[in-house]
Amino acid sequence: MMNKRLGAACLLACLLTVGAQGVAQDATYVFPYEGLRYTQQEGETVLTQTNLGEHQELIASLGTTADAVLSSYIASGIVMEVIPDDGGQIAVSVVDAGEFAGVQDMDEMSDAQREAFLAQFSESGLYETCEWTKTEPQCVRLTASSMYGTVQVYTLRYATLHLGRVCLLTQTVVGRVPSLEDDARMERVLSGLHFLSSVTQPTPSPTPAPTATPEPTPVPTAGVAQAVGTEGEMTVEGVPAFTNSADLALTGTVDASQEVTVRLNGESLGKTTAKKDGTFSLRVKLPQEGELALVVSTDTAERMFSLRYEMPVANIAVTEPEETTFTGSTVVLRGETEADAKVYVETEGFKTNVTANRNGAFSVRLNIDSEGAHTYTLTAQADGFKDGSTQVTLTRELTQKEWIANFRLKMIEIDYDSVVADPAAYQGKQFIERGRVMEFADYNGSPCALVCIDNPATGVWTQPLWVVLDQSADAEVGDILTFYLVGEGISLPADDQYYKSGVATGEAPVTRALYWTENK
Repeated sequence: MMNKRLGAACLLACLLTVGAQGVAQDATYVFPYEGLRYTQQEGETVLTQTNLGEHQELIASLGTTADAVLSSYIASGIVMEVIPDDGGQIAVSVVDAGEFAGVQDMDEMSDAQREAFLAQFSESGLYETCEWTKTEPQCVRLTASSMYGTVQVYTLRYATLHLGRVCLLTQTVVGRVPSLEDDARMERVLSGLHFLSSVTQPTPSPTPAPTATPEPTPVPTAGVAQAVGTEGEMTVEGVPAFTNSADLALTGTVDASQEVTVRLNGESLGKTTAKKDGTFSLRVKLPQEGELALVVSTDTAERMFSLRYEMPVANIAVTEPEETTFTGSTVVLRGETEADAKVYVETEGFKTNVTANRNGAFSVRLNIDSEGAHTYTLTAQADGFKDGSTQVTLTRELTQKEWIANFRLKMIEIDYDSVVADPAAYQGKQFIERGRVMEFADYNGSPCALVCIDNPATGVWTQPLWVVLDQSADAEVGDILTFYLVGEGISLPADDQYYKSGVATGEAPVTRALYWTENK
């Protein structure tokens, strides 16, 4: 089982956007160390480790204090709690994924990994039910219960995997079994969660590279680079031990009017001249990442510093469309990234790019001609950042008019006698037939209608076809319908009464209905 990570104390929760209704609605909270953000929805309150002071009245109504809630959050690794106005209280936490730490996303898991992911919960003995949900992203739904005095308390939990971490949504239900309304509440919170493409790690404290020094080196202040080489009289400030920014602002003191030079690997990054009182300041830009040895020197003094520079990964997230399944050939993709970043959007046979505005917002209009799922890779390139990327899958569904038009392009005219004689020759062929439903049977668990497609002037229907329908079929015996069919390539027994006198074969070709319409 996974070990809970208690790193939430260093959580950074940033309120990025506030809608027209103010902080109470439409706010987006970003949790970069946890790899997620949450867009607050109408009719709910969001509590985080950093905004408890804004909700003292609500917290008091729950019979507790802000300090007690904060302690509980830190101890339990809770990122936030969502409290809907219509009831319920849903905690969101992130824990280490244990043996699944190398899995970046639920969609990347093999069948064996999915079974193992579910098994670690079902075999723990902690849960009464464990099953997959039909939500997006897909989650494992877990329920448990325990007695508190004479009261039965149930726990409803959703668990999903992203960036090698498990995100848990937990709702407590008192005195009753979790209902469909409780699941709907969980799914509503899940719909507001958006997973980031990367996780920001806390700033490490690198160990300086050992270098012989002519003088004892003072112990540096935490986060400040250590001078690993010193000579002469000089002070230098503004050199960090670790930085994600290439820009450094250096200040210090040397002998009056001395020329101060900053070098890296023997190359000059900048020069300045100290004032008459010996103070100096200049800005330099680090040209490369890694463990660096920065030298600040004059003719009579020198300081060498060990520092580490790592570019942060450019953040990029897709915010729209919220519903990734759509009709029509055009969809606008919107997202958030670094200010002024160049965003490349690419899929098979297509590539374009746009530039984000000063707030990092970007949008691109996509034309999708064919139906089905289309996966786009978005890559953000920004000054001072490593390339960040994410993916989004958009699924285009055809309108009824488009579907029928496409079907007609590929359909053929059939001769009934030819189909009866050789049904295998018509496997996969598309055609349209109008007929009357005569009776129903079962075909591999699906409803199957016997449909007669020939109606002479006598009103007697003949020439039977078996038509496999989907589970949602609402056709009835006697309905006269137009069927859009594809041949299955086989025959099944049919009563002779459905054939013209003297031509009974005892078999009827099997087809599958992709669509059907009523005929009045």
